[in-house]
Amino acid sequence: MTKPHLIIFKRDSMNFAEFFAGVGLVREGLAASGWNCVWANDYSADKKEVYEANFGSDHFMLGDVWGVVDTPEAIPNDVFLYTASFPCTDLSVAGARKGLAGKESGSLGAVIQLLAKKRSTDSAPKVVMLENVRGFLTSHAGQDLINTVENFNRLGYVVDVLEIDAVNFVPQSRPRVFLFAVDRELAERVMHIKPEMDILGKWWFEFGKHPQLRPKNLERVIQKSLHLEWGLLDVPELPRRNLVLDDLIESEVDNSFWWSEERADKLVGQMAESHRNLLLPNGQGSEHHAGSGNPSQPELSAQKVPGCTLLNRCGQRDL
Repeated sequence: MTKPHLIIFKRDSMNFAEFFAGVGLVREGLAASGWNCVWANDYSADKKEVYEANFGSDHFMLGDVWGVVDTPEAIPNDVFLYTASFPCTDLSVAGARKGLAGKESGSLGAVIQLLAKKRSTDSAPKVVMLENVRGFLTSHAGQDLINTVENFNRLGYVVDVLEIDAVNFVPQSRPRVFLFAVDRELAERVMHIKPEMDILGKWWFEFGKHPQLRPKNLERVIQKSLHLEWGLLDVPELPRRNLVLDDLIESEVDNSFWWSEERADKLVGQMAESHRNLLLPNGQGSEHHAGSGNPSQPELSAQKVPGCTLLNRCGQRDL
């Protein structure tokens, strides 16, 4: 098995399009590495307002992603990368776990259909990146991930999957799954592609070099689908985080950033007594709403590194 080598991209090849753009967090991250967003889509008018306040309105298309399938020409052809942080609602452990059969998480199907149309006109991107919650690995016992990889294989892509926790970068645990689909011709140059017969186990040796990034549940999925085209990207070691939550909280801020006393009292009143007792001696913490019911119950954590909120509609804020 030959070792992949680094590809240096020309500036004009670093165009990308983002689906399910939200307020532009993927764009913000990619821009730091020189990537240029040429098209973005989301169905939320509220998110569009924030997105355009940060990045302008030149490339944002408001509307349901399924509508884009009927107008593939709306997306420029000179795009190297598609990104899709598709809805986690049906994949989350706090959701109904309908998986990709669910209405919201199933909207990934629109991206797959669009890629097929782009492939038919020789204008498909070289790389596609999907991002979602851990449940993407285990949804329907891994079958949703297998079906997704199979769809990408049919479109001429080789697939790698990584699980990365934000805790390596910031003081909050938010494990996320990233799927990278690489055009087969490019994959032969930049990936370790799983051979049909790995007699000496060299591919699995490469797989096992990063157990934090490629966990056991991913290995189990691959073992169930050895006929598919799986590949491994060369990835660096994750950084070591030194910050904790206290390092980031600003206590001396303008009053406009604080809730009114009435709103704060209402929130605290919704907490269980054990969580109110956590708040009083500490004065600050990380709050999230537990449970998918309505109303949900606020919970407080005084940890130096807060955990991830397990909700299909969620938010986390500092108190």
